[in-house]
Amino acid sequence: MTTSRGPWWPAALAGATLLLGCSSPEIREVLPGSRPMAQAPEVEEAPERDEAAQEGAAPPSGEPAWDGSVAANLAAGVNVVWPDEVEGGADAAVASVAGRTISVSDLIMKLVMRDADLARGLLDDLLLSRIVLLEAGALGLEPPAEDVQARVNKALDAVEARARKAGAPDLASFVRAQMGLEPDSYLRELNADAAIDALAPRCIRSWLMSCDRREVRAMSVEGRPAADEAMARLARGEAFESVARDLSVDASRDKGGRIPALVRGESVLARAAFATEVGSWTGPVREGELMLFLEVEAIPDVVEGTWAEVGDAVEASLKAQPVEDAEFWQWKEAMTRRHDVDTGPFQELIR
Repeated sequence: MTTSRGPWWPAALAGATLLLGCSSPEIREVLPGSRPMAQAPEVEEAPERDEAAQEGAAPPSGEPAWDGSVAANLAAGVNVVWPDEVEGGADAAVASVAGRTISVSDLIMKLVMRDADLARGLLDDLLLSRIVLLEAGALGLEPPAEDVQARVNKALDAVEARARKAGAPDLASFVRAQMGLEPDSYLRELNADAAIDALAPRCIRSWLMSCDRREVRAMSVEGRPAADEAMARLARGEAFESVARDLSVDASRDKGGRIPALVRGESVLARAAFATEVGSWTGPVREGELMLFLEVEAIPDVVEGTWAEVGDAVEASLKAQPVEDAEFWQWKEAMTRRHDVDTGPFQELIR
């Protein structure tokens, strides 16, 4: 995942503004007056930076300091009961009115009420960014300086155009006026985001290439008549690619049904792929209102090791075919299990 996080970040997440250490292009396009070289954070230092950020973000809320029950607060309508004290964490103060505190939890609840997809998307963005850093560290992969700089330059070009259009005297003034941030702080964050964006596709593809997987073509058809036609044409020996182009209702039809390699899993397609011999097809398999067919083309070699050992192969693979949504989703599912992702504190915060 075009997407808000970059081409490796799926468009489905972009609707939520993207969840993981990335924000939308609209949010990330502003920068200071000068154009220093991007300083990509070292992988091993990034988790420490993230820990600090998390401490100030949204840890578990603990016991709410409310005078009165939730029911009483609801019944009171706009007569809101304010907490007496805000010491930190989810109840850390972000503002005050007449000496009464507005807390982090108040802000997040308002964000969820206003746009739940955005709130959850931003959380997902942060979670996935942390995972990228962990995976990059395990690989011994550092942010590629040229890639990071190119991403920063692209953002700088965009903000310069916005600043000129707005008639701002310089970029520093534009950043302060539009975002309320000091340019140096925003530049550091932009560089960090660019580093994550550069690392992510390399981490995702490295993971895929290290998995037992199947290269496949697939097609989805609607209704029994279409399924019967597909089955008859395949049984006559017609190329799966040709049938998929004619009958599939999936976007992959334009590629003859080619989809990213499937790793072993519980999805309908993954189970079918690992139960089918290379060179054979299977189907129809019902999934909801659709009937699925799948052909296994190959079992790629597993490529494992540190970045020094697999980097060239991964880079060549990405050059031939960038990360696609289906690949990302498989990676995300595997990573949330591997790294024991827990969003319970967020759920507690908005209850």
